[in-house]
Amino acid sequence: ILATRWRADETACRVVEEMEAEGRRTLALMPGAAELAAWLEAHGVQSALVTRNSDATVAHFHKSLWRSAPLSPAISRDAAWPSKPDPAALLHIGELWRVGSMEEVCMVGDSPSNDVSFGRAAGAATALLDTGRRLSEGGETNGAELVVSNLAQLAALLFGSFRLASPLLEPSLHAKRPPPSPATAAAAAAAAGDT
Repeated sequence: ILATRWRADETACRVVEEMEAEGRRTLALMPGAAELAAWLEAHGVQSALVTRNSDATVAHFHKSLWRSAPLSPAISRDAAWPSKPDPAALLHIGELWRVGSMEEVCMVGDSPSNDVSFGRAAGAATALLDTGRRLSEGGETNGAELVVSNLAQLAALLFGSFRLASPLLEPSLHAKRPPPSPATAAAAAAAAGDT
């Protein structure tokens, strides 16, 4: 009985790997992902990845599609953590990042039943990328605090919902500064209005 089950599991794993390999060939970023990643990086916001995909797919994603700093940690199904919606992996990320409270973390995903449930179970804020998938999962957002149809929309919502310790928000960056001194005679004439 054990040998039969092992062969069935091995066959199922091989089929999943073949399907995922095909998926890697057609993998594309979700709408607005590059823009959101650039915004998060500019504001110094840490980003991680928890996926039901394999390490091979995560590596392909980082090498072929992702132009920002690698998502870290990047936890795949090959890791020792239980799969979503069990919150263990997200709680681990919170510990690694040394967040004071999981309410400082926002879980972003496209599945109400897996991603939003995952974030809520960890005590994190949740954002749903509504790709229409929620309609196949009962039509609800599962209580996501933020819902967007394009990830680029999320930047403004995060800015309004979280207190960011962003280097771009440093008050000294926005202080009034004296005008620069003209470097040439022509520039001095233009500054004086003598054109």
